[in-house]
Amino acid sequence: MKELTLPELKEIEFDILKVFDAFCKEHNIKYFLAYGTLLGAIRYKKFIPWDDDVDVLVPREDYDRILTLFQDDDRYNLFAYEKNQDYRFPFAKLCDMTTRKVEFNLDNGVELGVDMDIFPLDYWDNDVEKAKQEAVYISRAMRALSWSKLAKSSTANPIKRFVKRMMIAFYKIRGSEHYVKKILTASNKPEQKGSQFVGAKSWCVYGARGIIPAEAFADSVDIEFEGQMFPAPIGWDQYLTCLYGDYLPEPPKEKQKTHHSFKAYRL
Repeated sequence: MKELTLPELKEIEFDILKVFDAFCKEHNIKYFLAYGTLLGAIRYKKFIPWDDDVDVLVPREDYDRILTLFQDDDRYNLFAYEKNQDYRFPFAKLCDMTTRKVEFNLDNGVELGVDMDIFPLDYWDNDVEKAKQEAVYISRAMRALSWSKLAKSSTANPIKRFVKRMMIAFYKIRGSEHYVKKILTASNKPEQKGSQFVGAKSWCVYGARGIIPAEAFADSVDIEFEGQMFPAPIGWDQYLTCLYGDYLPEPPKEKQKTHHSFKAYRL
Protein backbone atom coordinates (compact mmCIF):
# COMPACT_ATOMS: atom_id res chain seq x y z
CA MET A 1 0.00 0.00 0.00
CA LYS A 2 1.20 3.52 -0.81
CA GLU A 3 1.12 6.00 2.04
CA LEU A 4 -0.75 9.19 1.14
CA THR A 5 0.85 12.61 1.45
CA LEU A 6 -1.08 15.44 3.09
CA PRO A 7 -1.99 17.03 -0.30
CA GLU A 8 -3.20 13.63 -1.59
CA LEU A 9 -5.21 13.10 1.58
CA LYS A 10 -6.89 16.48 1.22
CA GLU A 11 -7.70 15.81 -2.43
CA ILE A 12 -9.46 12.55 -1.53
CA GLU A 13 -11.33 14.20 1.35
CA PHE A 14 -12.45 17.01 -0.92
CA ASP A 15 -13.77 14.45 -3.41
CA ILE A 16 -15.75 12.83 -0.58
CA LEU A 17 -17.20 16.23 0.36
CA LYS A 18 -18.29 16.81 -3.25
CA VAL A 19 -19.98 13.39 -3.36
CA PHE A 20 -21.74 14.18 -0.09
CA ASP A 21 -22.79 17.63 -1.30
CA ALA A 22 -24.31 16.18 -4.48
CA PHE A 23 -26.18 13.55 -2.45
CA CYS A 24 -27.59 16.20 -0.08
CA LYS A 25 -28.73 18.38 -2.97
CA GLU A 26 -30.42 15.42 -4.65
CA HIS A 27 -32.35 14.55 -1.48
CA ASN A 28 -32.95 18.09 -0.20
CA ILE A 29 -30.87 17.49 2.92
CA LYS A 30 -29.53 20.42 4.93
CA TYR A 31 -25.96 20.41 6.19
CA PHE A 32 -23.24 22.87 7.21
CA LEU A 33 -19.45 22.96 7.05
CA ALA A 34 -18.19 22.75 10.64
CA TYR A 35 -15.17 22.96 12.95
CA GLY A 36 -11.79 23.28 11.22
CA THR A 37 -13.31 22.88 7.76
CA LEU A 38 -15.47 25.95 8.28
CA LEU A 39 -12.59 27.80 9.92
CA GLY A 40 -10.40 27.02 6.90
CA ALA A 41 -13.10 28.26 4.55
CA ILE A 42 -13.43 31.55 6.43
CA ARG A 43 -9.72 32.14 7.06
CA TYR A 44 -8.20 30.77 3.83
CA LYS A 45 -11.12 29.77 1.53
CA LYS A 46 -9.58 26.29 1.61
CA PHE A 47 -8.24 23.69 4.04
CA ILE A 48 -6.25 24.96 7.00
CA PRO A 49 -2.71 24.24 5.71
CA TRP A 50 -1.87 21.75 8.48
CA ASP A 51 -5.37 20.25 8.80
CA ASP A 52 -6.17 16.74 7.62
CA ASP A 53 -9.93 16.17 7.84
CA VAL A 54 -13.38 17.37 6.74
CA ASP A 55 -16.25 17.96 9.19
CA VAL A 56 -19.92 18.71 8.58
CA LEU A 57 -22.96 19.14 10.81
CA VAL A 58 -26.39 17.80 9.82
CA PRO A 59 -29.65 18.54 11.69
CA ARG A 60 -30.78 15.34 13.42
CA GLU A 61 -33.85 14.71 11.23
CA ASP A 62 -31.77 15.02 8.05
CA TYR A 63 -28.97 12.98 9.64
CA ASP A 64 -31.41 10.11 10.18
CA ARG A 65 -32.55 10.40 6.57
CA ILE A 66 -28.94 10.11 5.38
CA LEU A 67 -28.54 6.84 7.28
CA THR A 68 -31.62 5.50 5.50
CA LEU A 69 -31.10 6.91 2.01
CA PHE A 70 -27.38 6.61 1.34
CA GLN A 71 -26.48 3.51 -0.67
CA ASP A 72 -22.96 2.16 -0.36
CA ASP A 73 -21.14 1.36 -3.59
CA ASP A 74 -17.77 -0.05 -4.60
CA ARG A 75 -16.01 3.16 -3.57
CA TYR A 76 -18.00 5.10 -0.99
CA ASN A 77 -19.33 3.53 2.22
CA LEU A 78 -21.28 5.27 4.97
CA PHE A 79 -20.45 4.01 8.46
CA ALA A 80 -22.68 4.62 11.48
CA TYR A 81 -23.46 2.65 14.62
CA GLU A 82 -27.10 2.54 13.57
CA LYS A 83 -26.01 0.61 10.45
CA ASN A 84 -23.15 -1.48 11.84
CA GLN A 85 -22.83 -2.11 15.56
CA ASP A 86 -19.18 -3.11 15.22
CA TYR A 87 -18.42 0.53 14.33
CA ARG A 88 -17.19 2.41 17.40
CA PHE A 89 -18.09 6.05 16.90
CA PRO A 90 -21.29 7.89 17.93
CA PHE A 91 -21.41 9.78 14.61
CA ALA A 92 -21.17 8.81 10.93
CA LYS A 93 -18.21 8.70 8.56
CA LEU A 94 -18.35 8.66 4.77
CA CYS A 95 -15.31 6.70 3.59
CA ASP A 96 -13.47 6.19 0.33
CA MET A 97 -12.87 2.44 0.44
CA THR A 98 -10.18 2.54 -2.24
CA THR A 99 -8.03 3.80 0.64
CA ARG A 100 -7.29 2.62 4.15
CA LYS A 101 -7.00 4.77 7.27
CA VAL A 102 -5.16 3.36 10.28
CA GLU A 103 -5.38 5.17 13.62
CA PHE A 104 -2.47 4.50 15.95
CA ASN A 105 -3.26 2.18 18.87
CA LEU A 106 -7.04 2.39 18.37
CA ASP A 107 -9.50 -0.37 17.56
CA ASN A 108 -12.44 1.21 15.72
CA GLY A 109 -14.19 -2.11 15.16
CA VAL A 110 -14.21 -1.90 11.34
CA GLU A 111 -11.72 -1.10 8.61
CA LEU A 112 -12.17 2.51 7.51
CA GLY A 113 -10.98 4.44 4.49
CA VAL A 114 -10.06 8.09 4.25
CA ASP A 115 -13.22 9.79 5.46
CA MET A 116 -15.23 12.87 6.30
CA ASP A 117 -16.98 13.17 9.66
CA ILE A 118 -20.75 13.69 9.69
CA PHE A 119 -22.00 14.95 13.06
CA PRO A 120 -25.70 15.13 13.95
CA LEU A 121 -26.77 18.58 15.11
CA ASP A 122 -28.86 18.07 18.25
CA TYR A 123 -30.63 20.25 20.79
CA TRP A 124 -29.23 20.85 24.25
CA ASP A 125 -31.45 21.45 27.26
CA ASN A 126 -33.11 24.86 27.09
CA ASP A 127 -31.65 25.70 30.52
CA VAL A 128 -27.98 26.58 29.95
CA GLU A 129 -26.86 25.21 33.32
CA LYS A 130 -28.55 21.90 32.62
CA ALA A 131 -27.00 21.95 29.14
CA LYS A 132 -23.57 22.33 30.76
CA GLN A 133 -24.31 19.31 32.96
CA GLU A 134 -25.21 17.37 29.80
CA ALA A 135 -21.90 18.39 28.26
CA VAL A 136 -19.97 17.10 31.29
CA TYR A 137 -21.86 13.80 31.22
CA ILE A 138 -21.25 13.22 27.50
CA SER A 139 -17.60 14.29 27.74
CA ARG A 140 -17.02 11.68 30.45
CA ALA A 141 -18.68 9.02 28.31
CA MET A 142 -16.45 10.05 25.39
CA ARG A 143 -13.31 9.63 27.52
CA ALA A 144 -14.52 6.19 28.57
CA LEU A 145 -15.14 5.31 24.93
CA SER A 146 -11.60 6.38 24.04
CA TRP A 147 -10.14 4.17 26.78
CA SER A 148 -12.25 1.22 25.66
CA LYS A 149 -10.86 1.48 22.11
CA LEU A 150 -7.19 1.57 23.08
CA ALA A 151 -5.36 -1.52 21.88
CA LYS A 152 -2.58 -1.26 24.47
CA SER A 153 -0.66 1.15 26.67
CA SER A 154 2.06 2.95 24.73
CA THR A 155 3.63 4.59 27.79
CA ALA A 156 7.32 3.80 28.40
CA ASN A 157 7.22 4.34 32.18
CA PRO A 158 6.47 0.92 33.73
CA ILE A 159 4.29 2.27 36.54
CA LYS A 160 2.22 4.45 34.20
CA ARG A 161 2.05 1.57 31.73
CA PHE A 162 0.64 -0.71 34.44
CA VAL A 163 -1.96 1.89 35.49
CA LYS A 164 -3.00 2.48 31.89
CA ARG A 165 -3.33 -1.25 31.28
CA MET A 166 -5.64 -1.53 34.29
CA MET A 167 -7.76 1.38 33.07
CA ILE A 168 -7.96 -0.05 29.55
CA ALA A 169 -9.03 -3.41 30.98
CA PHE A 170 -11.63 -1.71 33.20
CA TYR A 171 -13.30 0.13 30.32
CA LYS A 172 -13.11 -2.87 28.02
CA ILE A 173 -15.23 -4.89 30.47
CA ARG A 174 -18.30 -2.97 29.38
CA GLY A 175 -16.97 -2.50 25.87
CA SER A 176 -17.06 0.31 23.33
CA GLU A 177 -20.63 -0.42 22.28
CA HIS A 178 -21.88 0.40 25.78
CA TYR A 179 -20.34 3.88 25.64
CA VAL A 180 -21.41 4.57 22.05
CA LYS A 181 -25.01 3.76 23.02
CA LYS A 182 -24.69 5.91 26.14
CA ILE A 183 -23.52 8.90 24.09
CA LEU A 184 -26.20 8.40 21.43
CA THR A 185 -28.97 8.20 24.05
CA ALA A 186 -27.74 11.33 25.81
CA SER A 187 -27.39 13.23 22.52
CA ASN A 188 -30.64 12.45 20.76
CA LYS A 189 -33.46 13.72 22.97
CA PRO A 190 -36.54 14.56 20.86
CA GLU A 191 -38.16 16.25 23.87
CA GLN A 192 -35.50 18.99 23.66
CA LYS A 193 -36.44 19.95 20.11
CA GLY A 194 -37.02 23.68 19.82
CA SER A 195 -34.49 24.58 22.52
CA GLN A 196 -32.50 27.80 22.14
CA PHE A 197 -29.23 25.79 22.09
CA VAL A 198 -27.82 23.28 19.61
CA GLY A 199 -24.51 21.53 19.01
CA ALA A 200 -22.66 18.35 18.07
CA LYS A 201 -23.61 16.63 21.32
CA SER A 202 -22.43 13.22 20.14
CA TRP A 203 -18.84 14.51 19.89
CA CYS A 204 -18.62 16.93 22.79
CA VAL A 205 -14.91 17.77 22.53
CA TYR A 206 -15.40 21.47 23.34
CA GLY A 207 -17.49 21.02 26.46
CA ALA A 208 -19.70 24.01 27.26
CA ARG A 209 -18.20 25.96 24.33
CA GLY A 210 -20.12 23.57 22.06
CA ILE A 211 -23.44 24.86 23.40
CA ILE A 212 -24.33 27.11 20.45
CA PRO A 213 -27.31 29.50 20.13
CA ALA A 214 -29.76 27.82 17.77
CA GLU A 215 -30.16 31.07 15.84
CA ALA A 216 -26.68 30.51 14.37
CA PHE A 217 -28.09 27.52 12.45
CA ALA A 218 -31.47 29.01 11.55
CA ASP A 219 -30.42 29.13 7.89
CA SER A 220 -27.37 28.62 5.69
CA VAL A 221 -25.17 30.80 3.51
CA ASP A 222 -22.86 29.61 0.74
CA ILE A 223 -19.14 30.19 1.26
CA GLU A 224 -16.10 29.32 -0.82
CA PHE A 225 -13.99 26.29 0.04
CA GLU A 226 -11.31 24.97 -2.33
CA GLY A 227 -12.79 26.90 -5.27
CA GLN A 228 -16.39 25.72 -4.84
CA MET A 229 -19.35 26.90 -2.81
CA PHE A 230 -20.66 24.99 0.20
CA PRO A 231 -23.24 25.78 2.92
CA ALA A 232 -22.17 27.31 6.21
CA PRO A 233 -24.39 28.27 9.17
CA ILE A 234 -25.86 31.75 8.73
CA GLY A 235 -24.33 32.61 12.10
CA TRP A 236 -20.89 31.21 11.27
CA ASP A 237 -19.13 34.02 13.13
CA GLN A 238 -21.13 33.32 16.29
CA TYR A 239 -20.49 29.57 15.95
CA LEU A 240 -16.73 29.91 15.43
CA THR A 241 -16.43 32.48 18.22
CA CYS A 242 -18.17 30.12 20.65
CA LEU A 243 -15.72 27.33 19.80
CA TYR A 244 -12.45 29.20 19.29
CA GLY A 245 -12.79 32.74 20.61
CA ASP A 246 -10.78 35.11 18.38
CA TYR A 247 -10.49 32.62 15.51
CA LEU A 248 -8.95 34.68 12.69
CA PRO A 249 -5.30 35.00 13.88
CA GLU A 250 -3.17 31.95 13.12
CA PRO A 251 -1.89 30.00 16.12
CA PRO A 252 1.85 30.03 16.92
CA LYS A 253 4.01 27.94 14.58
CA GLU A 254 4.51 25.24 17.21
CA LYS A 255 0.74 24.70 17.36
CA GLN A 256 0.25 24.53 13.61
CA LYS A 257 -0.12 20.76 13.50
CA THR A 258 -2.89 18.20 13.32
CA HIS A 259 -4.41 16.80 16.50
CA HIS A 260 -5.01 13.43 14.81
CA SER A 261 -2.71 10.38 14.84
CA PHE A 262 -3.17 8.18 11.81
CA LYS A 263 -1.68 7.07 8.53
CA ALA A 264 -3.62 6.71 5.28
CA TYR A 265 -2.88 4.52 2.28
CA ARG A 266 -4.11 3.99 -1.25
CA LEU A 267 -4.99 0.34 -1.85
